[in-house]
Formats: sequence, C-alpha cells, structure tokens
Amino acid sequence: MSRFLGSRLTIVGLLVSILVVAIGVSAVMGAGSGANSGSGHAASPAVQVSPLHSIVEECAGTANFDVYGAGWDVDDVVLITIATDSGRLFVGAGFPGESGAFHDSVSAPVSSCGVVSLHAKGASGESVAPASIIAEKLEE
Repeated sequence: MSRFLGSRLTIVGLLVSILVVAIGVSAVMGAGSGANSGSGHAASPAVQVSPLHSIVEECAGTANFDVYGAGWDVDDVVLITIATDSGRLFVGAGFPGESGAFHDSVSAPVSSCGVVSLHAKGASGESVAPASIIAEKLEE
C-alpha cells in the first residue's frame, strides 16, 4: 500500500507541475497577444518618399525629398536619416499629430547616382523607404 501511495503522490505532483507550466505559458502568450498597447495604431509605422526619383545634375549635389509618415504614436519624435555611399546623415525630423502622421521636406548631399535608403526612427518604431538619385528626368 505504501508503494501505491508513493507513486500516487508522484503522479499528483507531476500533474500539478504540468498544470502550473500550462497556466504560465498561457499567461505569457496572452501578454504578448496582438492587443494594442495604448498607442491607438494597430499597424507598424511607415514612411514614404516623394518624389521617388530626385534629379541631381551630374549626380553630385543636393537631393530634395518630401517625407511622409503614418502610423506613429502621437507626439513621437521621428528622426530621419539617409544612408548614402558616404555614410548615414541626419536630414530631418517628423512630429506626428493626433492622426499619427507627419510631413517633412528634407535635403541631403549626394555624390553619386543610385538608390539610397531613407530611415525614420522614433519611440513607436522604425521604417525604411528607398529613394532614387538620377542625373536627368526619366522618359515616360
């Protein structure tokens, strides 16, 4: 009889341990669920560059872009940098309002034609958009 009670106690202990682990896993998975964290924005922040093709004569000079952002937290400060062949440069900042969107006109020195990366980073996330530096207007 003592052997049965001993193994029964082991089985009960094992079942209780499994139950505790299952409850812990459920609680952790629920904490990381897709619920909003109070920001009011379900999607990741996004950034877009306009025009996509910036004309810079002889591919050396200053490229001008308008940067549009959406999905950012209200009152976030979004730092805008551009990655070129010569490195990463700070070119501007966005300040989202109640809609979570912003607009900023930026200028960046470039030394060659090609595609550059525009990075936007704030407390609510980050986003990247391509921009093209060209020497002359493309034919449509």
